[in-house]
Amino acid sequence: MAEKLLVREPRFADGQWYSASAERLQAEISAYLREAPQVNIGRPVGLVAPHAGHFFSGHVAGAAFAQLAPDKFRTVVLLGPDHRGAAPGRVSTPQADTWRTPLGDIPVDLRLLHTIQDHFELVFLHRDQEHSLEIELPFLQVALKQFSLVPLMLGSQTQATCRRLAEAIVAAIQNRDDVLLVASSDLSHYFDDDTARKLDQDTLSFVLNMDADGLLAHVDAGRWRGEPLACGAGPIATVIYAARALGAEKATLIKYATSGDVYPAKDSVVGYAAVAFSLPD
Repeated sequence: MAEKLLVREPRFADGQWYSASAERLQAEISAYLREAPQVNIGRPVGLVAPHAGHFFSGHVAGAAFAQLAPDKFRTVVLLGPDHRGAAPGRVSTPQADTWRTPLGDIPVDLRLLHTIQDHFELVFLHRDQEHSLEIELPFLQVALKQFSLVPLMLGSQTQATCRRLAEAIVAAIQNRDDVLLVASSDLSHYFDDDTARKLDQDTLSFVLNMDADGLLAHVDAGRWRGEPLACGAGPIATVIYAARALGAEKATLIKYATSGDVYPAKDSVVGYAAVAFSLPD
């Protein structure tokens, strides 16, 4: 008898985060991709995309994933913050062979996942309630068609953790050019729209300079001041460290927005950005 697959079922296909209807979800994601600006990002090795409900940030996430060729990448290493403290101080991954969305099943690249584990100790979770990874999956399914997944959640976003994890990822993928790194992160949280845009401009200056150390220090300083500047600074920094090691030299801002662009509550918004890290032409 064949061994039963461990399936990570969708937790947030609830009609609020994103649609549970495959037909509606396919149509919505296709529209986000179709309406995205076309930007010359060269040869991407990494992306940053937001992870709010699709109504709020879908147009920005769509702008990130619209730049991808469907036959270019076979595996996506997807990194997000551990919002719910599933594994505090650690990097974790749900114990699953397959991730499911209304658009179908995505196999986990277990070989690559365990190769990363050879270089960096991961916590394997029996269950999670994290949205930062799941929210990105329908975009990847429509943009790439077929791919396998390596899902990682950072319960520690220290410089040491991000550097070591990046080194493990680079060692694991070696000379492969069919692996895409994706950092899932929103930017500033719950400032008025004008303040959010100024704060996000400062945060993005580190991202666009590919200055991972500066980004982490900047977001840490904001946290001490009670200013949440980027919930996924660690995932972004990890992707920057890894992208640089893989030869990336250019960062491109594809799109920026706040939730105030789609929802008329300008007194308390969340910032979103789509960024690509690319190899030289």
